[in-house]
Amino acid sequence: MHNCFKLLILVIVLSCITSDALNNTRLLINCGLPVSTQSQSHSDGRVWQSDDDPVFASSNLDIVSTNVSEDAADDVPFKVGRVFWSDITYTLTLTPGPKFIRLYFFPNVSYNNTLPHQFSTSLFANSFALLHNFNPFLNSQGKPFIIVEFQFIIQNGENNLNLIFSPGIINNGSPDTRLSSYGYVNGIEIESVPDGLYLNDSNLIYTDANDPEMGYTLDKDLTALQTAYRLNVGGDIVDERDDNPGGMKRKWDADEDYVVGERGIKLEPDPKWVSSKNNSGTNAAPKIVYGTTRSMGDDSYLNWKRNLTWMFQVDPGFYYLVRLHFCELSATKVGERVTNLYIDGILVEQYFDILLDAGGFGIPMYKDYVINVPGHNPTTASKVALFLALYPLSGVFVDISLSGLEILKLSDTARNLAVPNPPYNGTDDTTSLNTTRRAKSSIRKTIIIIGSGIGGLLLLSVFLFALFRRRLQYKKLFTSANMSRPSLQTDLCRRFSLTQIRVATRDFDQNLIIGKGGFGKVYKGCIDGGATNVAVKRLNSTSKQGEQEFLTEIEMLSRLRHRHLVSLIGYCDEKGEMILIYEYMPHGTLRDHLNYRDAKETCKNEVLPWKQRLKICLGSARGLEYLHGANKQLIIHRDVKSTNILLDDKWTAKVSDFGLSKVGPASDTSDIGVGHVSTIVKGSFGYLDPEYYQRGQLTEKSDVYSFGVMLFEVLCARPAVELNLPNVRACYTKGILYTIVDPTLTGQITHECLSKFGEIAELCIRANRDERPSMRDVVLSLEFMLTLQQTAENTGDISLMVDFTIRSNATCGGENGASTISFGENVCESRAVGVDTQGSIVASNTAVTNSYMEVKSGSVFSEIFDLRAR
Repeated sequence: MHNCFKLLILVIVLSCITSDALNNTRLLINCGLPVSTQSQSHSDGRVWQSDDDPVFASSNLDIVSTNVSEDAADDVPFKVGRVFWSDITYTLTLTPGPKFIRLYFFPNVSYNNTLPHQFSTSLFANSFALLHNFNPFLNSQGKPFIIVEFQFIIQNGENNLNLIFSPGIINNGSPDTRLSSYGYVNGIEIESVPDGLYLNDSNLIYTDANDPEMGYTLDKDLTALQTAYRLNVGGDIVDERDDNPGGMKRKWDADEDYVVGERGIKLEPDPKWVSSKNNSGTNAAPKIVYGTTRSMGDDSYLNWKRNLTWMFQVDPGFYYLVRLHFCELSATKVGERVTNLYIDGILVEQYFDILLDAGGFGIPMYKDYVINVPGHNPTTASKVALFLALYPLSGVFVDISLSGLEILKLSDTARNLAVPNPPYNGTDDTTSLNTTRRAKSSIRKTIIIIGSGIGGLLLLSVFLFALFRRRLQYKKLFTSANMSRPSLQTDLCRRFSLTQIRVATRDFDQNLIIGKGGFGKVYKGCIDGGATNVAVKRLNSTSKQGEQEFLTEIEMLSRLRHRHLVSLIGYCDEKGEMILIYEYMPHGTLRDHLNYRDAKETCKNEVLPWKQRLKICLGSARGLEYLHGANKQLIIHRDVKSTNILLDDKWTAKVSDFGLSKVGPASDTSDIGVGHVSTIVKGSFGYLDPEYYQRGQLTEKSDVYSFGVMLFEVLCARPAVELNLPNVRACYTKGILYTIVDPTLTGQITHECLSKFGEIAELCIRANRDERPSMRDVVLSLEFMLTLQQTAENTGDISLMVDFTIRSNATCGGENGASTISFGENVCESRAVGVDTQGSIVASNTAVTNSYMEVKSGSVFSEIFDLRAR
């Protein structure tokens, strides 16, 4: 009787605790704990309650699930978990408002001879799909436990949160063998989020990083968030106990493992700021986060030429909320620290001054941006890189300052956040398996050891025989035209079968051809049941390009992702075919819209206005800047030209064709002009860097030269092979650049913008590569020009614009036997053929006519047919 009385009191107390927890919307549920019991965490002192509670647990909990204990787990809630083989539902009555939902998993779970990689859990929370066939082991990346954090809003009148856990489906060794599995979870935590911190009662409009001029509207009723990263920049890990008092128990990881290249140094907070009672942080982040930052160092000259970059692996196919936390603890006056912020190579904040935006010294603040990370294949678990880069500008502190960052994945239009598991690598942590399996494993090991001696001798014999036979046949294999192609890493991007490609292109229908080039033909196609338009580039068997370019293109574009780089969707490598599948670019190439005035073909494309051309040049420069400066090793494109700049439906410029690209020397050496790659000269005639052509030394400044040629091509609407750069340079030097500008641009360019454009283009084509600017300098210059242009247009003053229809008798040069040719409506001079005194490669009109004219209008992918080009 006495024991029964004590049990009754315990039940009443637990019921009160449960009721209080539900009312205050802070729940700690340890799944699998015996009914009406509690367990206290020794790491943070928090008390967890059993999930077997009639207040919120389903009545059939014991029928569809069981509890398991894990001795290998260190602390609550990982020591006990719940395994289920049918759906279980927890119905939690909560106060309305935004909530964190944290799920706790011990990866090396053991139950009923099921291996850790064979558990699979799906979860619906009200109308949101949070997990689908989720396996903790495959997602743990070797960590002893994982916590997955979501958040969304419980609406007024909704009150209940229904968590429906389901066992998933696994592949047992092959896609054709699909088995039902057990689901598993250790803990569920519900925590209230201050209203308005991430989601509030009205639709939010964020800065859209993909289109900074437009806003991104986030509908809080239809959106759930998943925390991808939460970092304390320049500091150590901040655990749940150090979040703000009464805070949300968020964990902030250190940022060191995510910094690309030079990590800089950590800066401790100002002692005066630390001891002050004011500015103790906000709900956005704890004070300890706002007190740290990462510095580039004290060398202002080097800092001005560099940046700090962080790289994150994220799931493609989703939008992400990127929140950056700042607190100025060094500069005391506005203008002493100015920074440019880039997300994935997109300038999202120009001339950013923390002191100015925050309103004073030591005042915490944050800025939010939404960026789309495109993806084409939701059935694979491959992730892509998302970059954050901060560039210091001139000031007292030529350095960056960032205190913390958060990256939150937004649910898609189907209210889904789930993605596939990473592939199984064939190894489980057997320390968590039961005794029976360990015994079996021991027996297997004994058998393997005994057999290894015999097998080893046999294997050695086979190897020696194969080696001998290979040496006999080496010459035959080496000269064989059917030598096998190097193997492709199928995890890099999506692999299509030849049947899929034939369906997508209606068996390579000639009516779907949208371009022709040295590589072959390009077809417009549809994949995924007609949902996605693509460009399909098919290798011609007589192409001057081949396997190496094919492999290089896949390798480069599979590992690179940027708003201004064309996206490679996949490839086909079957039955001798080499096919590349890209995102479809409706507006073709930049060259298509320049409408060369002497072209023999009739061009029906829209003529680009000046501001549009300037934006395209800027986007292209940002793409090249990303290649040159945002990777551990710089990448040299080696074939920058107007036909390799593609335009999407919004006229966004994307750099394409990476078949000739080379990985350059370390970026820290190339920045100071001492690194180069010695290689066979390849590229497109008219764009080749003369120094690279003469010495065979390739640097990123070779791309800068080609880009400078393209700038003049855009300005003058003349093909690169007919620009005659010495004369163009002479026109710029004499101040008569306006005489060779495309006359269709009359009244569109300001005098100052034209001067700056000519200046940066002329610097790019300097014969001495050390005199050429970096792509970062080019980007900054073009951004400045765009600002000038927009400012002038806003004034509406026509007198600021240049009239290019005025005839001029001024000549741009004329020496060493140069002859004159018609250059639009003005007269300039053209050299006959060969290499001029500046080292620029110049060809006669006759020599280039065939190569140039074979690049048809509307060609999305092009190659130069001239043998000297490739």
